[in-house]
Amino acid sequence: MEKNYLEIARKYVYETIGEELESIEDYDDIFCFFYQSKKYLETLDFRDMLVGQGPQLIIKSDGRIIPFGSAYTSDTAIRETRKKILIEKTIRKVCPNYNYWYDNYVLIIDKVFNENKLISILKDHRATYIIPEVIGNSIYRVGKVYTKNDLIKRFQNPPASFSTFYGLYSELLIKLTESYCCNFSIKPKKNRKFASSVEYATEKDYETVW
Repeated sequence: MEKNYLEIARKYVYETIGEELESIEDYDDIFCFFYQSKKYLETLDFRDMLVGQGPQLIIKSDGRIIPFGSAYTSDTAIRETRKKILIEKTIRKVCPNYNYWYDNYVLIIDKVFNENKLISILKDHRATYIIPEVIGNSIYRVGKVYTKNDLIKRFQNPPASFSTFYGLYSELLIKLTESYCCNFSIKPKKNRKFASSVEYATEKDYETVW
């Protein structure tokens, strides 16, 4: 098994940086590895050294690789990752496919149990919809924060989708999970491209993104 993780680490380093694996350490639920330039490992000349990279972690349960910069030690990176894994496990009780390190989802409210609590949570995280605004021949995408009345109207025709928030998405999902104010789900957000010029715009370029 360790050989497989070693191969995962080597493949990641080679494909993303094109350099050499320096070392790998076992921390029960996590492997931690470092990489350095092949030339530096051969010459030990500091002029050949790569800088800025820190510990790179492999989560043993699923093989995900979590990169960190040089500001992190192995211990701090592992502590932070384990904390996030616990948050992820809590959210996965409701949203089984949630990935803490992806964090680019559409929130879908299927049923509301406590409207005031739900509105409070969504407003705390500045739930926002995006509208087109035409100035001259240019089309700009402008964010509008939902008002209380806006949210109440959206809840009247479930399911209601919300694509844009501010702050940590994981904190939003934890609040929704622990408050029991609604039934909700998530789905990966599709990155849409919009025309920035009236000349090339279609009807879809004038749509509101909820």
